Amino acid sequence: MEKTLRLSFQKDPLTLDPRISSDPTSSTMVFLLFKGLTRFEPDHTIRCDLANSFHILNGYKKFIFQLGRHFWSNGDLITAHDFVHSWKRALSPNFPVSALNFFYQIKNAEKVKKGLLPLDKVGVYAENDSTLVVELEHPCPYFPELVSFCPFFPVSSKIDEDNIYSVYSGAFELQSWNKGKEIHLKRNLLCKGTTQLSNIEIRIIPDETEAFGLFENDQLDWIGDPVSPLPVTYLPALFSNKQIKPIAGVVSCWFNTLTPPFSNVNLRKAFAYAIPREKLLKKLLIPDALSADHFYPGILRDAASPMKECQETARELFGDALHQLNRKQLKITLSYEATDVFSRIAALLKAYWEETFNITIKLESLSFKDFFQRLPRREFQFGLLRVLSQYTDVLNFLERFQSRDLPRNFSGWENSKYKTLLKRYQKTIDRSKRQILAKQAEKILLEEMPIAPIYYSHYVYMQKPHLHHLAISPNGIVQFDRVKLETRLASFSEDPLQVASYTAVGL
Repeated sequence: MEKTLRLSFQKDPLTLDPRISSDPTSSTMVFLLFKGLTRFEPDHTIRCDLANSFHILNGYKKFIFQLGRHFWSNGDLITAHDFVHSWKRALSPNFPVSALNFFYQIKNAEKVKKGLLPLDKVGVYAENDSTLVVELEHPCPYFPELVSFCPFFPVSSKIDEDNIYSVYSGAFELQSWNKGKEIHLKRNLLCKGTTQLSNIEIRIIPDETEAFGLFENDQLDWIGDPVSPLPVTYLPALFSNKQIKPIAGVVSCWFNTLTPPFSNVNLRKAFAYAIPREKLLKKLLIPDALSADHFYPGILRDAASPMKECQETARELFGDALHQLNRKQLKITLSYEATDVFSRIAALLKAYWEETFNITIKLESLSFKDFFQRLPRREFQFGLLRVLSQYTDVLNFLERFQSRDLPRNFSGWENSKYKTLLKRYQKTIDRSKRQILAKQAEKILLEEMPIAPIYYSHYVYMQKPHLHHLAISPNGIVQFDRVKLETRLASFSEDPLQVASYTAVGL
């Protein structure tokens, strides 16, 4: 009997190319269509996937992956040559890969990407069809975790780049995609795995309330973060008596440090210190335990909160900034993606900042596509953004700011001392020494404030009782391929106040 999982996405994926994927919707799709060497499990363990085993050599500077016998959806064998082809293509100078800092772990990758060395100097090669060898610039104990994320998933080396979406290695194949309306996936019968689903039907529904209505009327099996957020007004019932845990990520205000006025560090710090985080979260109906008192969950947890609100300090810094900028007033625009939650955050922040600084702030609500196209081009003054970590080592957050030319460093900020600290971090194996270096790096971020953290990311979702075994990895990947469906029960009450009668989970 065919079993179909019914989902909704708030927006279309921007891409299905694993090497380009960076937004949550695209990544969710990529994880259904493609596989990598390893898989990052919800219990923080690493399991082999396309690889059968791997060996660590030279003090975590060399990894040898032995591939299992897996096939592309067209019947071709998946080989080490596919990985070499995909990774080298990502590192070719003109290829628009977003996660450059991930690939820069590989020997000579940065020099190759910048055109200083030829592609054949990249530290990745195939000894044979089943043996992939990777040489790294520095010791990287978390490399098996790193390659579990989609930029390292291969595409077939036998398929033209314009047709890479025609064959897949994951649990599902793309059957059809009517953009803005629906996506249909069917099971990839050549994929080794345990999925019991025959199909996945995805509706594209931008409006949170409309999607929730479909869930209530038993037309969806699951709804929630990160691909289909719940309406903010329904969150209190879900948070009530639930233990909410942050995932590895943070909602922040990002400043464009390359152009005035936020090229001024005092102005950035003024806006950061003026955010009343606990008051804001209360208005947003989010538990105050998620208030971001540090740049990243886990850094400096033994220290006093460095992000505590201080209106007096904020006003003093604002006055200093105006003097340094030689301005009496500022014209400032806050940009953000047009979703329910970010619209509410923007409106609240606008009110707080205008009251504190006696200024007027323009709000710029953008479509998902427009907003994420502007960010790497730095066509904004400051903006609201949720950033998730793709691997759990704190370097994943810190290295975003290693260089202003990294595509994901939307702030354009860089600091020579900070870069030196990160290079030392990358060369250090000892965990306690790495922690010290991380603290020193965050201290510089606090002094320069390229972003202002607001609250730690969390997932809230709802699922019908007939849906089982859904899991979420520590880096926020919802593992829909493992879902099991029983016979659907009768529809629930359409009364939205009965929200607590569904299964509600917060992460």
